[in-house]
Amino acid sequence: MARIEIISAYMKALEDPERLMQVCADIAGDDADARSAVAAAFEVSDFAADAILTLQVKRFTPRSIEQMRRELADANRILLDLDGA
Repeated sequence: MARIEIISAYMKALEDPERLMQVCADIAGDDADARSAVAAAFEVSDFAADAILTLQVKRFTPRSIEQMRRELADANRILLDLDGA
């Protein structure tokens, strides 16, 4: 479940990188302030916001984004299969 939460948060940030950069540029405080700002901007938990803040720039490539979309779909499919079993 945590992996799904993280990948879902990644997708929100990766689909709107300009917003992520603007949120980060506007932060005047410390790591906690950054976490709170990202969590609010992307409507994710603090846990997921921390994951977003650790994203590497190379994750913003179209190929990487598509790989994460597939991983999220696979994880959701597995979760559905487990719920139906």
